[in-house]
Amino acid sequence: MPLQSKLGMLALGSALVCLLGAGSVMAQTPEMVQTPESERMSWLMNRGGLEELALTGQRFEQGEIGGGGGADLEVQEFQSSSKRKKSGWPVLFSLILPGAGEASMGYTRGYFMMAADIFAWTQVVKYHGDGGDLKDEYIVYADDHYSDEMLLEGYLDGGFDPERSGEGDQYFAFALEHNFNTVDDLINLPLYVTKEDDFREYYENLGKWDQFIFGWDDYTRASIAYPDIGYEPTGERADLQHPWVSRHRDIYREMRDASNDAYKSRDRWLYVNIGLRVFSVLQSAYLSGVLGGDSGEELKVAGHTVQVIAQPAGFNKGALTAIVSF
Repeated sequence: MPLQSKLGMLALGSALVCLLGAGSVMAQTPEMVQTPESERMSWLMNRGGLEELALTGQRFEQGEIGGGGGADLEVQEFQSSSKRKKSGWPVLFSLILPGAGEASMGYTRGYFMMAADIFAWTQVVKYHGDGGDLKDEYIVYADDHYSDEMLLEGYLDGGFDPERSGEGDQYFAFALEHNFNTVDDLINLPLYVTKEDDFREYYENLGKWDQFIFGWDDYTRASIAYPDIGYEPTGERADLQHPWVSRHRDIYREMRDASNDAYKSRDRWLYVNIGLRVFSVLQSAYLSGVLGGDSGEELKVAGHTVQVIAQPAGFNKGALTAIVSF
């Protein structure tokens, strides 16, 4: 074989050996032969996938943003509030039932507000019923122990009842200016109304004002002394306000107070219902964007656009994600 041919075959064999050796080295220690240019090219090619993995919380590349871990987090689908379509339905839902608007948008707090509103309505109904029942009771009590006929006796001079007659003249100056002969003459009493003319005021006056005290069946004369209890009359209206002068009137006042307290409790719970509605309507309007909850302005850090996304996830979980655009 000519020498030139042998030299050519030797050179070709040497080249093959070198190529196989280089391939073996690259297969065993790739980091030793990668160049900065190849690393950057690989990062650029995989950048989109790395960003998606970071958003889902599956993992974060150390070289990408300096974070780590997160492999156990559940994959979530996020929706940017800036892209959410504004709707007035949640506001209407909240007006009908506080919290319904928030619940329709996925906020757990809405269920608590609905429960609070329903409970408040049960209290409104309860105390309204209690107030009505107590009112019926004190009306029956007044009808049993009070009458306009007995009231008239207090303003008659020389009337049929010595325990009442003439007491009105001693404590009220207006009684000296008018003659009281029949029940119809009671219209001359300040604040007097008949039951037919004003039912509510009639029952309020007979317990509230001292000029009506003579109409209670247990009235005891206040213008005379009672040494056994150490009482001396003063001639002032304060004499008529002692509890022993008419215990039935004091009991009647207590019954009215209990009824009024029940109605006040009803009103307080009603204010809770109103407050819940106002708060829920405003909150739903904000969260749905109707009230400007999404300003539409971009947040930028060092010239890069940053989008922050918050989304509730279950009873006590949530997810917060930030997207940085380069």
